[in-house]
Amino acid sequence: MRFRASVAAVILVSIASAVLAQPKDSPPPPVPAKIDAVAWLKGYWVGEGYGGTVETLMGPPKAGVMLCNFRHMKADGKAGFYELCGIEEHEGTLRFVIKHFHPNWVGWEEKDHALQAKLMRVAKDEVVFGNMTIRRRGKDAIEMEILIAQKDGTSRKETLRLKRQPL
Repeated sequence: MRFRASVAAVILVSIASAVLAQPKDSPPPPVPAKIDAVAWLKGYWVGEGYGGTVETLMGPPKAGVMLCNFRHMKADGKAGFYELCGIEEHEGTLRFVIKHFHPNWVGWEEKDHALQAKLMRVAKDEVVFGNMTIRRRGKDAIEMEILIAQKDGTSRKETLRLKRQPL
């Protein structure tokens, strides 16, 4: 009986050591989620951000994807930039995929590349993809916080406040 207890203790210590010995820089495990977890984002949203007006149209979840577009208009009313994006089911979780465009429709990213952000956290009123947090602020309001890397190595936080509007 004593031998069995010793063996069990050694096995438990070995398992605990293996778990604790994982490299600290290893990526966190994927957050399991389906597209319906973010269905509350569906709608036409208008608000302020990037020093001007912003709007986004988030389509309903279908076939594991919510497609969306985004437009920024500068304070002088001229176009700032556009985005085509989507939230999609991928490998048991969600990811945010995005391509940016200048007002002349020249893309920021290479033509065969899109930016992708993994789902970091999802809750009833909040979703986090990489450096972007989206929070529901009531039935018809959302706030998006985006941490933007700067050329000098620092980062800045941009906050967009949007309200759901009829089309």
